[in-house]
Amino acid sequence: MLGKTESTVSGRGSKMAPTFKYTILTAIPDPRRGERVNVGIVVFRENDLDVRFRLASYKLKALTGVTWDSRIAALQSRIAETFDRSAPAEDVLRRIQMIDPIIAPVAMGIINAANLREYERSVEEILSSLVSLPKREKLQVDVQSRINTEIAKVFKKDKVLAKPEESISKNKIVRGLPVAPREGLVADFALKNGKIHIASTLDLRKHNATIAEAALKSIVLDKADEVFEKVLKIGVYAVERDMKSHFKQHIELLADYAQETFNWVDPVSRRKFLRRMYGALPAPFFDNE
Repeated sequence: MLGKTESTVSGRGSKMAPTFKYTILTAIPDPRRGERVNVGIVVFRENDLDVRFRLASYKLKALTGVTWDSRIAALQSRIAETFDRSAPAEDVLRRIQMIDPIIAPVAMGIINAANLREYERSVEEILSSLVSLPKREKLQVDVQSRINTEIAKVFKKDKVLAKPEESISKNKIVRGLPVAPREGLVADFALKNGKIHIASTLDLRKHNATIAEAALKSIVLDKADEVFEKVLKIGVYAVERDMKSHFKQHIELLADYAQETFNWVDPVSRRKFLRRMYGALPAPFFDNE
């Protein structure tokens, strides 16, 4: 049994669905900057704590510039170890708050689930709405279309860009290939020829480009490894020479998750990128480059 039944429906004698208390884990790397991100959930079950993180390492690396994988793994175990069947959830919550100075639980909610399927659906809905990529973060990706428009224009001119209704199986380059739709992760460009070529783009020709944008683009590449059996991960950024040092952290973050990176603004690098993509297309496409 997942949880305890809290009450009985009046007059019928049938029990209501079990309820579970839960809390969202929020990270505040630097209180002075006021930046906070939701990174996971803890569900208080009858026999244990269900601790799940989602995109935590990527979000925190975007804010701090350092890797969080090992810390998140250790934190997941330490939170699970605070479980105490005899203690109220509120007491366990206070113990969780003492574990890490940056990641802490906030508030408490209730899940109702009659069976495992309902439980998993409810947890997934909470993670998707409160922890996965927020709508405002998705919007930051969507509005960053200048580099994609320029790349698509070249592909279209060379007659290698798939039409909106054509699938990736048509041996052309497609735009907006879903990588993890439920998490809002979409590859900017992709093609399939033996292996999937995933291109994630990052336009740094604006002074307010955030490290979070670079992180989201990197997440797409990293997620592609889980979704596709064979994949070549390509990072394409656009930055002027005099601004490259200013966006060094953004470029390095993208490069951490890409197997190859290219600067769309640099003519030589641009040609190498086009060669890489066209070379993966079947004849006669690659004769264009």
